[in-house]
Amino acid sequence: MTEALNDWLQHFGSLTPVSAAAICLLSLLTAFVVFPRTVLIIAAGVTFGVAAAPIILLSGTIGGILAFCSSRYIASNWFRRKLETRPRLKTVMQAVDQEGWRIIALSRLGAPVPSALQNYLFGLTKIDIVSYSIATFVFSAPQVFLFSFLGATGRASLLHDRSSCLPLAFPLVAILLTVAIIALISRRVRILLLRLEE
Repeated sequence: MTEALNDWLQHFGSLTPVSAAAICLLSLLTAFVVFPRTVLIIAAGVTFGVAAAPIILLSGTIGGILAFCSSRYIASNWFRRKLETRPRLKTVMQAVDQEGWRIIALSRLGAPVPSALQNYLFGLTKIDIVSYSIATFVFSAPQVFLFSFLGATGRASLLHDRSSCLPLAFPLVAILLTVAIIALISRRVRILLLRLEE
């Protein structure tokens, strides 16, 4: 999947209005369909560099808002019926109702729930659309820029200096830090959810 996406993006060559539109479209789709967005971000970083990050961030946020609105205003009853068999997700909704944008911030930074599912789920909560939109944009940014950077530097390291380990050390350190942060955030989310279930 990753290789096919890389090949497809590389057909565009450099970052042009056409390739930017393609990235936008893919990013919008990942807001609605459960697909590992990290794969898209890294592939775009490999092909177009960190310049692709703002495009992904903005279009991903717009897609998230559209999915949020579709869940809240169009298919609310359908999504609520689906949640009847998933008590854990209902607990997340309760957490958002109690903690507001903080849960959205933690989720965007590193909860192990696909972003498309988060978008639909948050649409069923009491949070207002402005708080949701700001939290989504601000707290999605670190991951988007980090993974774009990793894609860009990883490719540059392989193309320019295969013999040196130093260029690869920076992305490796960044990955380790990200994993540590995501683990801490996931732990925090789990603790909050367990508290709510008691």
